[in-house]
Amino acid sequence: MTAPEPRPGGLDSNVRGLLVLGLAIVVGALLLWSWGPDDNSTTVDAGTSGTSTTVDVSNLGGTTSTVPTEDTTTTEPASDHSPSEVSVVVLNGSGQVGVAKSTSATIGEAGFNMLTPGNAPAQVDTTSIYYAEDYEADAIAVANVLGKGTDAVKPVTEASLGGVEGDADVVVVLGKDTPPASGGGTSGTTTSTTG
Repeated sequence: MTAPEPRPGGLDSNVRGLLVLGLAIVVGALLLWSWGPDDNSTTVDAGTSGTSTTVDVSNLGGTTSTVPTEDTTTTEPASDHSPSEVSVVVLNGSGQVGVAKSTSATIGEAGFNMLTPGNAPAQVDTTSIYYAEDYEADAIAVANVLGKGTDAVKPVTEASLGGVEGDADVVVVLGKDTPPASGGGTSGTTTSTTG
């Protein structure tokens, strides 16, 4: 018996076997990757906004598409006034002693022109910041100083202040959600809330 004659240009059977094995591994990996999770959904990270979205991919017919995400930023209106040009009055509607005075001092530290604090015509549950025409951006800036959102900012026409706001451009009416003034306390027998 003689050894088989080599074929010209042919591959050795060991090399062919390794090629077939390698191709099978690649095809198997691609099939596993394309099947994805069992629930036919994929979670997509929305970037730096800290949110993610779950997308149903069961009806995509094997296609993949990329949807660009964009960050949504809300910008506040720019003020035409410097803080020193904006007169702010703080009215106490919280029922607590000393909060109008301490809140007025806090807002004043941000550079606003502070008027003498006073009492609101009635006690209210939540703090509101009211603004005169053309002073919305300034009211938002005051709300930021107080750690309040823009939902607390309203036009002064929505307030029933009975004239105690005077000529203020921005009126802060403190509600029962106001923390107690430092060094002060509440008293059930106190009738005046000024100061």
